[in-house]
Amino acid sequence: MEKSIEMLWSKLDDRLKEQTATITTAVTQNIMEAIDEKLKNLSEENTILKTKISTLEQKLANNEREKRKQNLVFFGVQEQEKSELELVDYIKEIVIETGTQLESHEITKVHRVGQRSSNKNRPVIVTLGSVWKKHIIMRNKARLAPGINVKEDLPKEVIEKRKQLQPQLEEERKKGNWAYFKYDKLIIKKYTDSTRDKRKREESISPNAVNQKKTLSKNKSPTNPSTKTVVKEIVKPNILNYIERGRALSLSELPKN
Repeated sequence: MEKSIEMLWSKLDDRLKEQTATITTAVTQNIMEAIDEKLKNLSEENTILKTKISTLEQKLANNEREKRKQNLVFFGVQEQEKSELELVDYIKEIVIETGTQLESHEITKVHRVGQRSSNKNRPVIVTLGSVWKKHIIMRNKARLAPGINVKEDLPKEVIEKRKQLQPQLEEERKKGNWAYFKYDKLIIKKYTDSTRDKRKREESISPNAVNQKKTLSKNKSPTNPSTKTVVKEIVKPNILNYIERGRALSLSELPKN
């Protein structure tokens, strides 16, 4: 009897353990599925938010770039002006000395940046009326007076990026490649042997082509010379014809004896 009871208790205990394990597994699975679902939703929301933030950052960067597109920063300009109008005239004189024509109305805005210092001239940000004028000034910046320099108005992030890429730019130029900055990117154009050969061929062919064109232009004759001659005779009649005709008419009108 006691053995039967012990066996019964043992079976009940095993059954209870199985049920407990089953319930635990089911509950754990449900909890994990619920957590996974929430994590999935959070991940999707996070991805959407990241995309929106990236889009907003790009818009801000584009707005910043557009705002600075027509700006130039002048360094080394003596801080002696008493008004904004005097500063405009001073900047205009500096630019004109480089051989670039600049009128006062082409400067839409001018101001200094930074805190005033007794031993240092603050940079001057100049906003021009056109990007075209900005490019001309940058092209002639080597003619600026000693101690004065001009650069593009770039955000700090772009300046830092250019500093990081500067060693690579110098290395590419040492290799003989054409390297330059385009905003925050380094553009590299490699000169291959085929490119050099092509340039040489073009240089050797172009003079002959020019000579051929000159020869053809010399050998060309008017398509209808007779027409041109007739036009000239009509446009410019000989005045002697009118004189002779007038004399003949006057003689015919004389009374006959």
